[in-house]
Amino acid sequence: MLGTAVSRYRWPHPDEVLAASYGHAYPITSAASVPTTYLEYYDYDPYFPDHGTEPPNFTARPQTFTVEMGQSVIIPCDYTNAGEHKLIIKKVSARGGNEKLLAVDIHKVTPDQRISITGARLTISHIRPRDAGTYLCYFDLDPPVQLKHTLLVQYAATVSSLVPPEQHVAKGSSVTLECEAHGNPHPTIHWSRQEGKLPSGQHTSQGIRLTLTDVDQGAEGTYLCTADNDIGDPASAAMAIIIEYPPEVTPEKAVVRTREGAQMELVCVVQGRPTPEVVWTRDGQPVQDIVMDTQPQLPTHTHTSTTVLSGHSLPTHRHSLLITSLAEKDFGSYMCIAENAHGRKHAAIQVTGLPEVPDITSSPNGDESTRYTLTWKTESYSPVKEFIIMYRKAHRGVWQGNGSLVMEGSWNKVSSAVEAEDEVNKAQYSMAYILTNLEVATDYLAIVRVRNKYGWSDESNYFQFSTQKALKISRATSLVSPCWSVD
Repeated sequence: MLGTAVSRYRWPHPDEVLAASYGHAYPITSAASVPTTYLEYYDYDPYFPDHGTEPPNFTARPQTFTVEMGQSVIIPCDYTNAGEHKLIIKKVSARGGNEKLLAVDIHKVTPDQRISITGARLTISHIRPRDAGTYLCYFDLDPPVQLKHTLLVQYAATVSSLVPPEQHVAKGSSVTLECEAHGNPHPTIHWSRQEGKLPSGQHTSQGIRLTLTDVDQGAEGTYLCTADNDIGDPASAAMAIIIEYPPEVTPEKAVVRTREGAQMELVCVVQGRPTPEVVWTRDGQPVQDIVMDTQPQLPTHTHTSTTVLSGHSLPTHRHSLLITSLAEKDFGSYMCIAENAHGRKHAAIQVTGLPEVPDITSSPNGDESTRYTLTWKTESYSPVKEFIIMYRKAHRGVWQGNGSLVMEGSWNKVSSAVEAEDEVNKAQYSMAYILTNLEVATDYLAIVRVRNKYGWSDESNYFQFSTQKALKISRATSLVSPCWSVD
């Protein structure tokens, strides 16, 4: 078999032959005088083919290897008829670029400790994503003899946010969350919310973007972009949305009843972001020389299975105004005014010494024919001195020709002073009065007012009651005897 010569020459004339041996050229006069040793190293020109020599042949077949990251793979380059031709193994990156020489014959030339060569097989251990690409086994002939393998590396999904980790969004506006994911196979992306359902009412939504429109406090929370490709565990990136909105003010009590000398606390609960500034006024003037206090108010209900990031729950504060010794001049209308960058809101609290509107507590169905006991209760921090009862029959009225409704009967009025009680600090009053000279089985309407040292309460709601219903039995006034006929 002829080997590969160091240099290739053509015979221009039968009498002039150049033989190549060990890197040197020798002129000779005829082919007959060329030593056998020299001919073994002679590489013939295509004009003079050597029909007794076969090129190298790969016995392995092209393959595509799909391997998960961290595993190992063997790249086969098995061949025959190589002679003194050297097997070369190199890699072409999956993303293109320069070729990287890995091995020549049985010698590894790459410094990568994860790669080893055994015979005509290349082993790669602890596969990484960068190992993906095309692996070429070839002999440097003209034309080259080569075998091509493809290595695909599967690896778990990774994900990263493309927006800031925390976004402050004005109420009523729109916001878009976006993330990107990598992995092989390419991951799918879905969105969820740590606090529960998405504002749309769905549990999840797919896609690289999540757009929320016309947001309010209900959209606030931590959103998760999760990527999954069934290789390893899913990966998630968290993004928080914080809704900024105008103040919301709610008084704990819209009317506070008290008396002189008592301690009074007015409270309003304020929400808003940024945290609103709060001031108090009385009858339109700033409140001075009064103790004011502001403190956060914790939610009354907390769902233990929900993770709430610090500062992401609705900011609620309890603002109080304290008067330690109330004077009559302190009665009036107070305003709790809250303001932030998005607006201003207020709530009114009325401080008064007047009695509360009476609440009638008696049964609507009386148990007496011509009398009825009316009972009621009221709140007053000053002793109740007097009450007034107004009552009349509950007629529906008669429609007149001009379309007006005329109610029959007029109001009867009963008033009475209330005896002073020993309980100075009493606040709840339960009272009663017996109405007499009523008609049997008749419906009535009644209203009640009470008075203390500061004045009269408002009227109670209309209350309908009736005297005892009489059972009317109609009896026959005559008996009729049957007639008998006898034939």
